[in-house]
Amino acid sequence: MITVPAVRERCAGIDVGKRELVVAIAVGPVDKEAEIKTRAFGTTVPALQELRRWLLEERCSSVALESTGSYWIPVKNVLEGALEIVLVCSKKHHPRKGEKTDFRDAIALVHYHRHGLLTGSYLPERGVVELRDLTRRRKKLLGNLRSEKNRIQKVLETANVKIGNIISDMFGVSGQEMLSALLSGKPLGAEEVADLAKRRLRLRIPELKEALEQHQLNEHHRWLIQQSIEHIVLLDRQLEELEARIQQQLEPYRQGYDLLLSIPGIKEHTAAAILAEIGPHMKQFATAANLCSWAGICPGNNRSGGKSCSAHINKANKFLRVALVEASWGAARTGQTRFEAQFQRWSRRMGKKKAVIAVCHSVLRTVYAMLRDQQRYREPDPVVAAAREREKRIRHHAKQLRELGMDPQTCNELIQQLVATEAAPKARPTRSGGDTQTAPPPRPPMPRRGALGFRARQTRVQQPKRYANVKDLSAASPPTQS
Repeated sequence: MITVPAVRERCAGIDVGKRELVVAIAVGPVDKEAEIKTRAFGTTVPALQELRRWLLEERCSSVALESTGSYWIPVKNVLEGALEIVLVCSKKHHPRKGEKTDFRDAIALVHYHRHGLLTGSYLPERGVVELRDLTRRRKKLLGNLRSEKNRIQKVLETANVKIGNIISDMFGVSGQEMLSALLSGKPLGAEEVADLAKRRLRLRIPELKEALEQHQLNEHHRWLIQQSIEHIVLLDRQLEELEARIQQQLEPYRQGYDLLLSIPGIKEHTAAAILAEIGPHMKQFATAANLCSWAGICPGNNRSGGKSCSAHINKANKFLRVALVEASWGAARTGQTRFEAQFQRWSRRMGKKKAVIAVCHSVLRTVYAMLRDQQRYREPDPVVAAAREREKRIRHHAKQLRELGMDPQTCNELIQQLVATEAAPKARPTRSGGDTQTAPPPRPPMPRRGALGFRARQTRVQQPKRYANVKDLSAASPPTQS
């Protein structure tokens, strides 16, 4: 029988509930059986202070706290500073079916904790926790905003208003102008409403006119849409205030925030979300592989009988994963970067969705290295990267030739000949328009409110890049997209 030695003489385990806490304390030398003491406490502040006094009287040095919903946070607020807190997931010590009680859970928790069998979760500092609350709230508000816009689209469809088939953004400047005219109740014809289109949308005025003719928008539809618009205006104002608050909260972490902005594909809101989830320092993660495993963007282990079976990525921090996926899609569409080359190579083999998760893994490893070393992102030399890729392909095809039965000596001579022959760099074709030039960095879009009172979506207009050859490409900084 294998016996796991104890590592703590005095520790506690707390089973957390909404109204009641069950606490078990293990006291005794590490080479002997521990004495277990159990008590139940309430969750109010006086009850939590009584719990803290009891733990200190028993001279407990460490507490294993079950992470049940958000109910563990008040306990952590009271015990923090006086005791070492190890936050653990309840799945790590889940009892067998039919043997679950709160007291048994607390005893099992303290038993595992006494023997060092629990792995603590990442507990960031208070400033990072507050930043995380702000970035997560912004994500929730954006979801509510999209829901209200979808409700408006649904009401317009039921009223035979089909302009959503023509306008890519129904809530842009032109869309808000037309929707405001439809909600005014004035007897406007389809041609008058279609004439409110701006810029390139004016080329499609005949289609807009056809989509608006003989619509069935009545007072009931207008009332429903007006309700949604009032909610959208409120959400948009809150989002604007929230984004300003996020920038204030980022001030102590401005250095790490600026470092993340140098990565292709990562913009302001994505950088703030990533920083809020993983923190500005990498001391809590031993390696980049540990961070990727904690974030749930690396395959799980599924090996049995000497065979490796298919293993999907694990469930983890969904807010961090969403931010990384957004950054990876942006990086995959950013021309002439390492992430774009990886996406193009992997998507041919595994498809775009799996390839973008693989790019997430690469982006997060880059984030880890930058925050650990406090260095800005530097794009690898494309000439060197192309040479490495060429050597890799030579080795791959040589292996295939050996498996097909080619003479090893002849194969080695062919490899040496190919490696010795330097590939001529392909000149990048220049676009029409004259000399090569580097595009200036895009200016941040100014918020513009439409006719309905909320901000219309702004797009970043990027100037086309022109390169004469590979040297110009390596000297220019890669463009980024949000």
